[in-house]
Amino acid sequence: MRKAIISLVTVWAVIVLGVFLRAFKADVYPVDNNDDGLHYAWAGITFWDRPLAPMTHSIFDENNPALIWRSQFMDYIPIERFGMKIVRPWLDHPPLGAAIIALPAKLLGFKALGPIPQMVVRFPALVASIFTLYLTYALARDLFSQRAAKLAVTFLATVPYFVVAHRQSFLENILTPVFLAVLIYLRRFLHKKAQLMPVVALAFVSGWIKVVGFAVPLMLAVWAGYKKNFKVAIKLAAVGLASAASYAIYGLAVDKQLFVNTLTNQSVRGAFVSSFLNAVTTIEFYGPFRDGWYVLGFILMLALIVKNKSDQERFYSWFAAAWLVVIFLTSGTLANSPWYRYPLIPFMAMALGFYADRFLKQNSLFLALPFWLLGLTGLDLIGADLPSSWLRLATVIFFSVYGLNLLVKNRLVGKLAKLTTRVFLAALVLLNIYVNLRFETVYCSHERCLAPTKIILEAK
Repeated sequence: MRKAIISLVTVWAVIVLGVFLRAFKADVYPVDNNDDGLHYAWAGITFWDRPLAPMTHSIFDENNPALIWRSQFMDYIPIERFGMKIVRPWLDHPPLGAAIIALPAKLLGFKALGPIPQMVVRFPALVASIFTLYLTYALARDLFSQRAAKLAVTFLATVPYFVVAHRQSFLENILTPVFLAVLIYLRRFLHKKAQLMPVVALAFVSGWIKVVGFAVPLMLAVWAGYKKNFKVAIKLAAVGLASAASYAIYGLAVDKQLFVNTLTNQSVRGAFVSSFLNAVTTIEFYGPFRDGWYVLGFILMLALIVKNKSDQERFYSWFAAAWLVVIFLTSGTLANSPWYRYPLIPFMAMALGFYADRFLKQNSLFLALPFWLLGLTGLDLIGADLPSSWLRLATVIFFSVYGLNLLVKNRLVGKLAKLTTRVFLAALVLLNIYVNLRFETVYCSHERCLAPTKIILEAK
């Protein structure tokens, strides 16, 4: 009993740490980006007032008769890129995600099309991250092991890229905990530990948060079919069709012509063969954010997808792979934004936790290698310039320990490798925490800098 309590307290301490790091300067960085959060807040506020006539900025102007105002300003990137295009009704996305994002602003009395503090806009994303952190732990514990789950939530809580991504009120950050919850309930249902209704309800609302969510019931149906539960597979497929049909009815009821035009405009996204390559190699928040943990998470996620030996691993592999395919199909040459991959972040964290757990068990040179090569990039993020000779010496010493452990089957060497592994992983986590607290939050572009400039005038 005591062990269970300590374990639970540890997990929630990590979750609290993760939320703190996400909330730390959440209204400051990232700011120099196409922050759709404010536009979603406007849409949600007007949706709560008039559900059939939400109003906000739209990225579509072609064949859009609802466009009521356009202007050009030069100091806010979304307006630089798209112009300020206000539409009523707004049908760029389903309304549920925007309604959730807008709820704090609405309750606090803010009005649409006006300034709303960034922290108010991002508060729903911070709350959603609490659920994402815990549900990632719960799913990893169910699929792998208690220690792998703890490691997964630790990486999810502290990896700089994951922290910054979860600060933003994008629809994907609202969809992610819903997706994780439906996976957990599906597992419980298939093991006779829960009813089907939570799975149905969560699958139904997924598409109402963002259009890609309409693929979730299909993913679930395929897995149920794989498990030979064809009756449930048919029900889940029907839920997906009903969800998509209900949204189509909503869109047609709001404005038939605008709804059709919006769907037509979405078709320009297309698909392109370098979509996945760009997703892996372009690490940014509308400005470079070269965090090696993102690449490491992607690599280990793919490794775990390919592994899929046990039923638990196949469950992980199917839903991670299915989401990758959905992203590939919906990422066009002009629409391959970083937040499309946000639902994959828990899968990256689980893969990191899974292989870190194996690293702790095996103290292997080959598991040490990827964590060393990609886990230290936080030093570059904060501008810490290590002398090359120091870095080379540290690398030689580090791998010598594991090389000796590989060649010499000696208890003392084994204990040294075990200690090195634990100290190294702990140091990586502490480094990530430090990077989150010290990362420079002012982003300067070539044209201007958001940093204030002090001007001193000397009297003559």
